[in-house]
Amino acid sequence: MSARDTLMKALTRSLSDGAMEALGVQGVQLAEPLPTELPANTLQVDRLWRMQDGRVFHLEFQTKRETTLHRFLEYDARIARQLMAKIRTVILYHAGIKTAPSELNIGTAQYRVENVFLANLSGDRALDVVERHVREDRWDPADRLRLALALNMHVQDVSTAFDRVLHLIPAVPDETERDLVAGAILVMGEQSLNEDQRIRLRKELTKVSRMLQELYEEGREEGDHTRAVLVAEKLFRKGLSISEVMDITDLPEKELEEIRQRIQ
Repeated sequence: MSARDTLMKALTRSLSDGAMEALGVQGVQLAEPLPTELPANTLQVDRLWRMQDGRVFHLEFQTKRETTLHRFLEYDARIARQLMAKIRTVILYHAGIKTAPSELNIGTAQYRVENVFLANLSGDRALDVVERHVREDRWDPADRLRLALALNMHVQDVSTAFDRVLHLIPAVPDETERDLVAGAILVMGEQSLNEDQRIRLRKELTKVSRMLQELYEEGREEGDHTRAVLVAEKLFRKGLSISEVMDITDLPEKELEEIRQRIQ
């Protein structure tokens, strides 16, 4: 399973079992992720899932206010036609966005979406709830998103809230839940952070999440292999033999033979 597939599987579970209730969105039970490329040129949505009731759950992340819903209407019309299913669309607004249209009347049809404005939610209160639940040795699915998205909500002091998040991540009481929180943070919760904060957060997540440890190790291995292939290509172009390139790169003979044939 690729790193992206692993993260999407974790995100699918992270958003289910009532987790979205932390954002005021009720009744989300996801079954499996769906492809996000629509059958028309370059159109691509953010996230799609098949829900357990057969509908499709369409989640969009927005950092700017949508002044019209025509774009999302086009997305959902194509999704409905492609999958022959009813669509439930939730638009998750980040930063300071507090209003956006939720309906579009085109005369022949009335289109509706559900808007969630994270700026209208208190990240400080969300972290208060998570801290209380950790002290009480309890954990609700909604705590996944409270912790994952607290920094995208309204907070009194970003630095203080960031430190609270770093402190709470290793305190999540169950290894599986830590993986689900980590997946939600990586996919949805980093938008409001600067690069230094992202680095610190990812280091903390890697310490406590076995899933991320495996993903980063996989990424390093893939990176090392890619570099070895590039070196092999350069050496073959210089005229070195397979045995000589094998000694330098440690790549297997069969793969080296394929590389040499490809560049000839």
